[in-house]
Amino acid sequence: MSLRIAPVGVDDPASIDAWVEVMARIQEYEFPYLPRRTRRMAELMLEHAFPARVVEHRLAWLDGEPAGRLEVSRMTEENLKLLFFTIEVAPRFRRRGVGRALFGEVLAYAREHDRTVLVTSGSLSMPDLPAPDEAPAAFAAAFGFTNTLPELQRRLTLAEVDEDVLAGMLSAAQAKAVGYRLVRWRDAAPEELAEGVAYLESRLMTDAPSGDLPLEAEKPDVGRLRRFEEAVAARGRRTFHTGAIHEQTGALVAWTTISADEETPGHAWQQITIVDPDHRGHRLGALVKVANLRFFRAEMPQVEVVDTFNAAANGFMISINEQMGFRKLAAFQNWQLDLTKNGSAESVE
Repeated sequence: MSLRIAPVGVDDPASIDAWVEVMARIQEYEFPYLPRRTRRMAELMLEHAFPARVVEHRLAWLDGEPAGRLEVSRMTEENLKLLFFTIEVAPRFRRRGVGRALFGEVLAYAREHDRTVLVTSGSLSMPDLPAPDEAPAAFAAAFGFTNTLPELQRRLTLAEVDEDVLAGMLSAAQAKAVGYRLVRWRDAAPEELAEGVAYLESRLMTDAPSGDLPLEAEKPDVGRLRRFEEAVAARGRRTFHTGAIHEQTGALVAWTTISADEETPGHAWQQITIVDPDHRGHRLGALVKVANLRFFRAEMPQVEVVDTFNAAANGFMISINEQMGFRKLAAFQNWQLDLTKNGSAESVE
């Protein structure tokens, strides 16, 4: 048996072809409900990096065939001890040492970049949501990872949306949101809102439930926001935003986003929704989400489904999503390993 691990690079078309092939095999087995990542999407991902983050991709080859993939991601301005990674192995190559070899690469990378906390995720079985494979949980447990944050993926089928329910949600939210007004925009934030968007985005990592993950807040940075917006646009993604302005101060105090990729015209993602803690209790989360969904549907009528993720502990946001019509689709578990407290993982090498 011959196993080798090689980088995936934008200047190596053959590596991109093999990478896309492996991702397609894995997705067909584990996530058949998601649109397939196209080669063009893969190229754009490699060409246009997000700011303040370094992401590298590697491919495992077993007997000359692409068998698995590794993604390692490290932040460069905050959370400097964390290393995020994804290991995926195509179904017919599992339990043949591919995942173990890729994890060895993770450990070497962590040492090289002085990262002491490893974070990853995998499918999770729940009573009404069986995972396609228990391998991710078994793999994490074998190397001493602890489970930190279960998440649920939900889907909104737009043809089944109850407009009367949305109208009722919007009316109830507006009654509580006296003194606030809505703003909408596409893609990059207007100049007068950029500072507010940067501030709210910087809060997301620590305001949202994160379980036991040792996360630091990002620093508000309009320059970073602009670089992020440029990368998103260059990757072929359109974004649709609705925010709430506090009329007395003029501050942006709530914000939500839906994004859609030009390569997957029937699918979209409900992403960020955040409300400044000083302005909670006015149903601003429901207000901006419902208003933004209506805005998005008017602009992108070809989209059929919208997916979203929530921490299982985020009961407030889940209640809004379920009232809107989002329904459970899959469950995932986040795992972490503190290498300063658990050296057993080193035995993989």
